[in-house]
Amino acid sequence: MEAKSLKSWSARVLWILGAGVWLMLMAGAWNRADAAETEPYSFSWLDPEKKIYVLQNRKYTKANRVLISALGGIGWSNPYRNVWSVEPRLAFFLSESFGFEVFYSKLTNSPNTTFKALEASTAGTSLPLLREIRGQMGGLIHWVPWYAKINVFNTILYFDWGFEFGAGQLQAKKLTKPSSATPTDPFTETTENLTALYAGTSQQFFLSQNWSVRLDVLGAFYQASYKRDSEEKAWFSNFQFGAGLGYRL
Repeated sequence: MEAKSLKSWSARVLWILGAGVWLMLMAGAWNRADAAETEPYSFSWLDPEKKIYVLQNRKYTKANRVLISALGGIGWSNPYRNVWSVEPRLAFFLSESFGFEVFYSKLTNSPNTTFKALEASTAGTSLPLLREIRGQMGGLIHWVPWYAKINVFNTILYFDWGFEFGAGQLQAKKLTKPSSATPTDPFTETTENLTALYAGTSQQFFLSQNWSVRLDVLGAFYQASYKRDSEEKAWFSNFQFGAGLGYRL
């Protein structure tokens, strides 16, 4: 009985000592955690040998700054034209999430292979109504809900990704030929100023506090006639992709 009692008491003492050691270790960790709470985003108590960079810490900011951008790109909505664009923009961001921007696009159009094949197959007659967007301008509201950092070849790349909505005007040329026209007859051009609604998405890749690379997809939605000899209207869309540089003042 005495041996069993001694063995039982020894086990209890070992349990108590083990519990005491565990409490001392945890108390030290809790004290370090409490001290770390006084330093924003300090996680040294979690892993003292590593530095943890919090995603929300922005290295590059745009709030209360003017952004001047120059973009160049292509359009892909006109089935009969190759479209290229040059687009200056001026923006101001009220915060990291919201801003507004004005822009003007100058577009150049040239016949693509689809139109050349159509023209050849019809001998230049009975061509559909053509509409070339020559320019567009407007104002946009930017909403930027996403900010991220990614590791690209062991280099941290910072970028924003947001959406843009607005309204403005399209400057277009309506090109028509009567069904009896010959291939050498010129198109009849009619100037159109069309009201447009804009929606798109945009990314900024930050190179420094002042410079960034911009990628932008902008769609214009407008009503216009779709028959050569009628003013009956339908909804159309015109999308273009732009890429370029931005400079923040």
